[in-house]
Amino acid sequence: MAKKQLTQKEKRINKTITLLAWILIISGVTGMVSFYLFSRKNVTTNDAQIEQYITPVSSKVSGFIKTIRFEENQFVHRGDTLIIIDNREFVNQVKMAEASLHANTESVATIESGVNTKESDTKIIDAKIASAKIDIWKTEQDYNRYRNLVTEDAATEQQFENVKASFEQAKANLMALEQQKNAVRAGASEQQTKVAPVKSQIQQSAASLNNAQLFLSYTVVTAPYDGWVGKKTIQEGQLIKEGQALVQIVSKEKWIIANYKETQLGQIDQKQEVTITADAYPDVEFKGKIVSVSPASGSQFSLVKPDNATGNFVKIEQRFPVKILLNNNQNNGKLLSGMNVLVSAKKI
Repeated sequence: MAKKQLTQKEKRINKTITLLAWILIISGVTGMVSFYLFSRKNVTTNDAQIEQYITPVSSKVSGFIKTIRFEENQFVHRGDTLIIIDNREFVNQVKMAEASLHANTESVATIESGVNTKESDTKIIDAKIASAKIDIWKTEQDYNRYRNLVTEDAATEQQFENVKASFEQAKANLMALEQQKNAVRAGASEQQTKVAPVKSQIQQSAASLNNAQLFLSYTVVTAPYDGWVGKKTIQEGQLIKEGQALVQIVSKEKWIIANYKETQLGQIDQKQEVTITADAYPDVEFKGKIVSVSPASGSQFSLVKPDNATGNFVKIEQRFPVKILLNNNQNNGKLLSGMNVLVSAKKI
């Protein structure tokens, strides 16, 4: 049977198919050789993600939201006001604490003034006692002199009795002044004992005022650091509770956690830079530096650790988290928390 002659068109198709086949074969071989040469010099993993601090901003007091001063995905600076809570109740608490502190301060001032007054009275009485002692000395001299005169019949009994009465009266005045002085001192001591409790009340009132002012400051919720706010889930006029998360902030700081196999760890040259490629930007290369390796595998940090003592043990290759810091690059802003990346590290 004679062979069928191929047409010119069929010959061209066969040549094209053959050429494409050779191209695919050459490309495959080239790719395999390139991958082999790359793998000889690099350790790669695609089990890696971009990480950032994500901090929930919570309320320290309960109240109604008065104003919200941020928009979703907005960049904020540390200390920027995010939320204002209705503070009228807290302002009143501050005023009450201020009034209590003022009242206790005035009480101490009044008590101390009374103590000072009694101390002044004591000094006045001391002066009177000194004068009374002089009177006693003088009248005692007269008493002794007239007593001798009466003995010598140089003075009458009536004169002696008058001098004696003056002497006795001077002694009585001194005794009265000393008793008055003791009474004043007792009153001053009693007043002095009242100072310490009131001063303690002043300290308590001052602490209450500081606490009230602190809670008043909590009605203004600010950003803890520079970063981007996340989804807005609250509205003005909403009642919030103490400790309730209001919004989350994503930090500017970024790093990569690359989970390398345990068999790869010994091959990584931690002194060399690593190359990073994000799935979202396959044509952009990023550079980074390994800063630390986890002291334990990821499974050891899980809530339920695997128990290899069970009878159904299957050996599983473990992975260890490796932290990588990105080098400064203007393209770093493209990388977002949670993005998958491919990390290639130089072999030792």
